Amino acid sequence: MQLWGRTTLAAVAGAACALQPVCALQPVRLVLLPSDTDTAAHARGVPSSSSNTHHLHERHEPAHVDGWARRERVDAGTTLPMRVGLRQSNLDAGRELLMNISDPESPRYGKHLSAKDVTAMFAPSAESVDAVKSWLVESGIPAHRLSQSTNKQWIQFDALVGEAERLLLAKYHVFEHLESGVTNIACSEYHIPTAVAEHVDYITPGTKLVSAGYGAQATERMRRRRIRRRHPVRRRKPKKPRADSDIAHVECVDEEREFKILGSCGYDVTPTCVRNQYQIPNGTTATPGNELGVFQGLNQHYNQWDLDMYWKHTASWIPQGTHPELRAINGAYGPIEDVALAGDEADLDFQVAIPLIWPQTAVLYQADDEWYQQEQLKSDTRYAGFFNTFFDAIDGSYCALDAFGQAGNCEDDACRDPEYPNPNDTEDGYQGELMCGEYEPTNVISISYSGVESALPYGYMQRQCLEIMKLALQGVTVVESSGDNGVGGRRYDPRAGCLGPNRDVFSPRLMSNCPYILSVGATELVSDNRTARPGNNGSSNNNAPEAKFVERATTYFASGGGFSNVFETPPWQARHVERYLARANMSHLGYEGGGRNYSNVGAQPGRLFNRAGRGYPDVAAIGDNYRVVTRGSADRMGGTSVAVPIWASILTLVNEARLAAGKSTVGFVHQVLYKHPEVFNDITKGSNPGCGGDGFRVEEGWDPVTGLGGVAGIASIDANWDTKRYKAFNPITRAMALATKNKRQPGPRKQPYYLT
Repeated sequence: MQLWGRTTLAAVAGAACALQPVCALQPVRLVLLPSDTDTAAHARGVPSSSSNTHHLHERHEPAHVDGWARRERVDAGTTLPMRVGLRQSNLDAGRELLMNISDPESPRYGKHLSAKDVTAMFAPSAESVDAVKSWLVESGIPAHRLSQSTNKQWIQFDALVGEAERLLLAKYHVFEHLESGVTNIACSEYHIPTAVAEHVDYITPGTKLVSAGYGAQATERMRRRRIRRRHPVRRRKPKKPRADSDIAHVECVDEEREFKILGSCGYDVTPTCVRNQYQIPNGTTATPGNELGVFQGLNQHYNQWDLDMYWKHTASWIPQGTHPELRAINGAYGPIEDVALAGDEADLDFQVAIPLIWPQTAVLYQADDEWYQQEQLKSDTRYAGFFNTFFDAIDGSYCALDAFGQAGNCEDDACRDPEYPNPNDTEDGYQGELMCGEYEPTNVISISYSGVESALPYGYMQRQCLEIMKLALQGVTVVESSGDNGVGGRRYDPRAGCLGPNRDVFSPRLMSNCPYILSVGATELVSDNRTARPGNNGSSNNNAPEAKFVERATTYFASGGGFSNVFETPPWQARHVERYLARANMSHLGYEGGGRNYSNVGAQPGRLFNRAGRGYPDVAAIGDNYRVVTRGSADRMGGTSVAVPIWASILTLVNEARLAAGKSTVGFVHQVLYKHPEVFNDITKGSNPGCGGDGFRVEEGWDPVTGLGGVAGIASIDANWDTKRYKAFNPITRAMALATKNKRQPGPRKQPYYLT
C-alpha cells in the first residue's frame, strides 16, 4: 500500500492529466460556475443523500470554482488514492490546559509540556481511527486496503471511482483550469455518515482544486493578495511623506554629524529613552537558551557595519562586532555585505532589541532561500503563503500536521507555500529537503511582519494559530505586530483592501487575529512640559536621567487594531471588549460573527466590524521616531516594527529573571496581563482611522488601538509571578536583583508537567 504524503493531490492532478490532451500550467482567468448538487440517484447507482444518516461535509463555494470548467465524469474504473484526514483530538482540552498553566493562581502555573507531549496530546484519538475504519469496511472497502499514515493523521486506501462515489454520495468529474489547462479530479460536494463526521477533517480527492504546480513558468500570473511586510520606506522630508500608511516609515537624517542625536526622546528615541520610559534596568545575566528569537524574511538582511555604527554612537555598551546567531531556514542567508542593500526592518529589529536585553543576545531565524524571498516580494507572486516554513523549521510535527483542511504546506493558489528542493530554474534555489524540526524555538519570538486576514484561507490561519497555541503550551511567547494601517486601507488609498461592497468594512490583520499571539500596537512620546529637558537622552550613558514623556496613539501612521472575522473573542479578553464596546463613542456599528466565508461581512450597511471577534492589539509600546543606522546613514523609523522588539525584549528580561531564580518561562502571558490592567499606563488619546472612516477611538482601559496600553515602569516583570498575591507588583529592578542573588546556577528550561 502506498503511503500518500504531501504530494497526493499532485498525483491526483497527474492522473487527471492522463485523461486530457493538455496539462500545462498557465495563468488564471476567473469564471464562475454553478455547483453540482446531488439531488437524486444517478446512473452509477450512487444513492441520494439522507438528512437522517448523512452529513454534507464539504461543497464548492462559488469562489472555489472561479476559473474552472467542469468537464466529463471520471470513468468508474479509474483508481483514486483516497485519504481521510482525521480530526485532531483534545483541542478544547489543550486550550483548557493552557489556561491552567498560564494562570499564576493555579498550582500548575508554569508547568509547560515538552514538544513530545504536545504532539501526543493532539494526535487523532483511537476512537476516531476505529470509527473511520469501521465506516469504510462496512461501506465495502476491504480492511486489508486500509493503512494509517506514519504521522497518524490519515487513513489511506486506493479505491475505484465507482467505489468512492458510492462511499461519499458524490459525483467525480474532471475539472479544467481554463487559463492553464491543468486538470483535477474532484467532486462538487460529498457526504459522510453523521455519526462519523466529528472524526473526519476532510477527504481527498474531494472538493479541493489545485491549479498550478511548483516550478511552473507561466507567461503571466494571477494577481493575488499576499502577506505584506511592513517595510520601512525611506523619505527625505518628514513633512512630505510618500510611504503608504500600511508600512513603517523612515525619516532620513541628512546631517549625519557623526550620528549625533539631535533632540529629546520625543524626537529621537534611543534605547536609553525606552529604558527610562519603562524603567528597564541594565541586564546582568545571559542564561544559555534564553536568547531572543527574531524572524526575518522577504529579502530583509541586516548589515554588520550598520550594527557596529549603532553600537558605537547610540548603544556604546554593546561591543563592536556583536551580531545575532544565524539559524538559516531552507538555504536562507543572514547578513548582507553591501551596506547599500541592507534591510531597514532587519537593521531596526536588532538595534531595538539587543541594547535592551544585553548581555543576553538574539537569534535570527531567516526563512527561505533567496529565490523565494525575492519572489514573495512581487505583487503577482504565486506564493501567497507565509510563516509555514518557519513553523516547520522549529517544530518537526508541523510539517505533516493535518488540521482544518490543511495537510502540510499549502499547494493551493490561495496559500501556496515554498517547496523544497526548490524546483524552479534558479541558481538561488535551495536543493535540500524541507527543514522539519531543525531548530529549537527560543523562549520569545519577535515577528515584525503582518498581512491581511482575508488574504488567506480560513483553514490556513486556523492551522497556524493552533501551532502558536502548541508553542505556548511549551512555554514559548510569540510577539507580533498589529500593522500600520489602522482598521485597514492605506495612507493614500484609504479603502484599499477594505471589505464589503462599499469597501468600508474594516479589514483585520493576521497573525494578530490569533488569540495566542501577543499583538503589539504602537505609541509615540509627547513631552511632559513639567519635566521635559530637550536634548538629554543619554545616548552614550544608559543610566543618564531623563524626563518623563507621555504616550499617545501614533499620529504619523495609524497603529493597527480591530476585531477578527475568523477568531472569536477569547475568554480572558471578553470583559475588556464588552466594556469598550459599551463605552466607546463610535459612529459605526458592529455585526455578530464574521462567518466562516465572510458571509456577515458587509451584509448590513453601516456595520463595519465583528463585535464578537478577537480584539487586537493586546498591548502597545513606543513605535515612532526611533533612531537607527541603516544603509550607512542615521535615520528615524516608525511603525509597530519598533514596538514589537521592545515588548519581546521586556519578556526576555522577565524570563531571564525567572530562569536565574530556577523557575520556568512565562510562555502565554495574556492571562496575567488582562487580569492586571493596573500595571499599564493607560493611553487615552488617539485613534486608528482607515477604510474611509475614523476607525476606533482610544478609551479608558483596553481599546483596539493601543490595547491595555504601555507598561507603567515594567511593574509586570517579576521572577515570582506565581507566588505573588498581586496586591502590588515588584519593579523589575528588585526582581532582577533578587535573581542575581540566587546562588543556583542557571540551567536548561525544565518540563515538569507530564500527561497522565
